[in-house]
Amino acid sequence: MPAIDIKRWMTTLLAQLRTSRQRQLVLLQGPQAWCDSQLAALSGLDVALLLLSNRSELPAAIAFDKVETCLGSESRLVVMDLFDGFNPDVLCIAGGLVRAAGVLILLSPESENWDTASDRYACWQGGKRSPRAFFVEYFFRSLQLDGEIGIPLTPDTQPGSTPVLPQLEQTLVENGETAEQSVILQQIEKWADGKPGGCILISADRGRGKSTCLGLLAARLQARHRLLVSANSRSTAALLLARVPTIEFVAPDQLLRHCPQADLVLIDEAAMIPLPMLRQLTRIYPKLVLATTTGGYEGTGQGFMLRFVADMESRGLQRYRLESPVRWCRGDLLEAWLNRCLLLQAEDDEAVESQQSVDDYTIELLAQPGAAENWPLLRRVYALLNSAHYRTRPSDLRMLMENPDQRLLVAHRDNNVIGVALLNLEGGFSETLCDEIFYGRRRPQGHLLAQMLTAQSGLKRFAGYRGLRVQRIAVAAGCRRRGLGTRLLEYAFELGRDNGLDYMGASFALDPDSASFWQQAGFRLVHVSFARGKSSGNHSVAVLRLINPALEPDIKQLQQRIQRQLPIWLIQFLQTMEAQQVTALLRFADYRYEPAELELQEIEAFASGNKGFELCFASLQRFVMGCIARGADSPDRLLVEKAVQNRDWRLLERESGSDGRRQLQQRLRLQVDALRKAC
Repeated sequence: MPAIDIKRWMTTLLAQLRTSRQRQLVLLQGPQAWCDSQLAALSGLDVALLLLSNRSELPAAIAFDKVETCLGSESRLVVMDLFDGFNPDVLCIAGGLVRAAGVLILLSPESENWDTASDRYACWQGGKRSPRAFFVEYFFRSLQLDGEIGIPLTPDTQPGSTPVLPQLEQTLVENGETAEQSVILQQIEKWADGKPGGCILISADRGRGKSTCLGLLAARLQARHRLLVSANSRSTAALLLARVPTIEFVAPDQLLRHCPQADLVLIDEAAMIPLPMLRQLTRIYPKLVLATTTGGYEGTGQGFMLRFVADMESRGLQRYRLESPVRWCRGDLLEAWLNRCLLLQAEDDEAVESQQSVDDYTIELLAQPGAAENWPLLRRVYALLNSAHYRTRPSDLRMLMENPDQRLLVAHRDNNVIGVALLNLEGGFSETLCDEIFYGRRRPQGHLLAQMLTAQSGLKRFAGYRGLRVQRIAVAAGCRRRGLGTRLLEYAFELGRDNGLDYMGASFALDPDSASFWQQAGFRLVHVSFARGKSSGNHSVAVLRLINPALEPDIKQLQQRIQRQLPIWLIQFLQTMEAQQVTALLRFADYRYEPAELELQEIEAFASGNKGFELCFASLQRFVMGCIARGADSPDRLLVEKAVQNRDWRLLERESGSDGRRQLQQRLRLQVDALRKAC
């Protein structure tokens, strides 16, 4: 059979796509040498080609871990090399880099001969390999079943006629703006020039010109307003900054630390910034415009939208959405297929929402979640996780399918998934490895609790115990607060007991609801992380429920450590923790303190105005902590932030809008006096 003239064939395909304005996917599948020869021929085309590959021998290749630097750019041909492994996050990014009438090209071994031993993305905790390339099978099967997207080319086959694709209309752009952008810009500009403050959220799927919209807004406003731009990194805001190079970029943590003056703060990809940081920014700055992507490789959109919108709607949040694609056309088949295959958009859960009872369901341990017969159920599992958590990336889908140390519990009724618990086997290390972890020389991948309690909490032999970590747990919105989550945990506990494990635990971003859930389920607080989580922005905590009673002395040591050191942590490492998180932490830790007579006199002296705050702080802090831990009502934010965390007076003045330190201190005296009488 004569070899295909790939260069001529691709030229014909690109001409057809220019007419339809569609995008297409081409699969070059065969031996590596053959695929490389086809790539070399394609490089001779008079068309811009972007190559994504981990193989250093390929010229001008961008490694997968550097591919985020390409965000915002576009190319007519984008090539993704799968010979070093299949990373679904990179596939998602690659699809967004292909411009209208372009082609996404995959270089791939034959799927039936896929070697998980050479696939760097098939390696999980402890160096364990995927038992089978379930995600790869799922991906190529999805491609095979689609009649319009995906043209396979192999050394032994000649391509058939290319599918005739529906013709699309390009979104009209006039003066650098789409009609949709123009309407939104006019409304936001009018708001920015007016007096009322508040927050605006612009959401969009990828390729809708969201960052461009922020850049256009900045260009319109910078002459008459003091503007600042922020994002989780400067590269994230690169498109915006390129449009208005004179505008100042300030990272979110620097905004909170230094509070530079601004009339309006523009935040790109807001879903990548922790929600508590955004809440603080809304208190400091009078006007903010946030933009976020609602689906994509970041996996941040849906969970962020649920939390941020619920948090801000009572404060007059204004929402706008961009629907029209700019980089490609509305109705693009490649985008629709990637959304379906990688489950980038949340599925409709109206059927679950309408259910009133959670009694008639089944909990099952799903063996081999990646097997073909489980794909329909797994889609609903992934959709539930995506709607409930801050970040569920496309790579998590592969993890669900292939990680040999994970266990998946699914609560379902008929065809509805109403609850999920994702569990991870941990620990069981030798004494030698425990020592290495304790001294910070080793960090075994995936064993989060085992190494956290060994290296950070100081239990030198804890990593030798075998445990079951609840990595994620989610319940459908219409079925929450009815005991289903607790029943999933009970099922998991029995699973751990039946397998001779020593403990069951979890690490999660601390918030009042989560703390209450785990405490009521019988878990004990054993560790507090000093660093904020990158996704949630909250400090993480670790909780345990013992299966093996021999661990009881260790657990008591950890709880005693928290009691002794928590006052210091709160003014040092946890000083920026939000007040409601501090309250939840004190109550979960069951913090206890009985002040001596001299301390009670000092507290009374402060409350009556006879002593200043600094002279009384040591006594005040522990007294207030104990009262909050025992109290039922939520304490005033000032009481927590000053009397417990000793935050800077100037920052508190700025956030509260008070007339100065004297007014704040008087307010604090009244609160301490009320607390003294109540406790």
